[in-house]
Amino acid sequence: MRAVLHNRGFRCLLGAQMSLALGDAFMRMGLLEVFRRCALDLEVETAKMFFALTLPGLVFGPFAMIHLDRWRRKHVLVVSDALRGGLMVLMVLWLWRALAGSTPPASLLPVHLLIFLIGTLVTFYLPARYAVLPDLVQTGQLIPANTLITVSMAVLAVGGMPLGGYAAVRWGALPAIAVNAVAYAVAVLFLVRLNPRQSTSPRAADDRQSWDQLRAGLAYLWQHPTIVPLVLIATVFAFMAGILIVTIVGYAEKTLGLDTLGLGWLGGAAGVGAGLGVALIGGGRPWTRSIWLPPAQLIFGGALLGLLSYLRHPWAAAPLLMMLGAVGATAMIPIDAKLQEEVDDDRRGAVFAARGMFTSGTMLVAFWLKFGTEVLRTTPPPVVLQCCSGGAMVVALLTFLVLRKRRRQNTAGM
Repeated sequence: MRAVLHNRGFRCLLGAQMSLALGDAFMRMGLLEVFRRCALDLEVETAKMFFALTLPGLVFGPFAMIHLDRWRRKHVLVVSDALRGGLMVLMVLWLWRALAGSTPPASLLPVHLLIFLIGTLVTFYLPARYAVLPDLVQTGQLIPANTLITVSMAVLAVGGMPLGGYAAVRWGALPAIAVNAVAYAVAVLFLVRLNPRQSTSPRAADDRQSWDQLRAGLAYLWQHPTIVPLVLIATVFAFMAGILIVTIVGYAEKTLGLDTLGLGWLGGAAGVGAGLGVALIGGGRPWTRSIWLPPAQLIFGGALLGLLSYLRHPWAAAPLLMMLGAVGATAMIPIDAKLQEEVDDDRRGAVFAARGMFTSGTMLVAFWLKFGTEVLRTTPPPVVLQCCSGGAMVVALLTFLVLRKRRRQNTAGM
């Protein structure tokens, strides 16, 4: 990892992502306080918030697949963060006016619209961030580089929740949310110093061939022996994350009896676990490159969710959340590194855009089940955790079978 950290471009990218992760933690805890002040259902409003953030990934995913590899990735990152910072300022200003009166607002629709716009920018930002990493580090450094970024963000995102919860309770919701606007400004300062190499020039735009290129890109994904199973298991992780993001709020409030600050400390335990994941994945050992590691992580994560559903005390739940933090923080590292290593440079942005589109679709289903139906709204959080546990086990086994079959087909065709 030292060699990766000696890379100036990588340090700039890492600094930007760490700033964004910490700002996001403060924003989430601040919005939870807004929900409480408005006497809204925390689980339902959390689901709506993440639904608005995730929906653009499905809507604009095809557009990102077509155009992302035509643009300079550094420009995508800088412009996206600058615009997201401006949207956060607008959110703080609207909430300041809305919460100034004696009667809380009955609807937070403007906040959801602003989050939708932020999600639109994220649709282009995340694939560009994944695609730019091989332009900053060598191929053999992708596992350590992905580990440093993923785990650092996870540590600050969930580990920053106690700080965000304290700020929201002690200073108020708006100052906590405003920290995220500052975080975007800091990220821009880091990103403008990037100087990535790009082995191919951005493709020239030709709108007449856009949909032909989209079909060709999807065919490339399908024919590749590794991409489809990896994208499949990434979507399952995304679905579980979508369910857990919402359910853990209700689990902490209704099952464990915690408030905003207590939920923050519970998230801190997951942050500690995310840090411990570095010791397991970060060294880039040979087993971390195994194609079978993601399904194994899914099985382990499912088992932890099943055990968590039977616990009723915060101190008993904290160790399991530490282990879940380790699994969640490192789950995508081998998947991302494998895609970055095996996908052609001029297709890399499109592949990560496609993965984002598919994972967005599954997360949307998870969030919609919470606020759009009675399926999860009336189901106790422990039962939801048990269902996720069983589903994770089944999908992991199916992924093992798919991976083995496609590997055999690829070997026979060589």
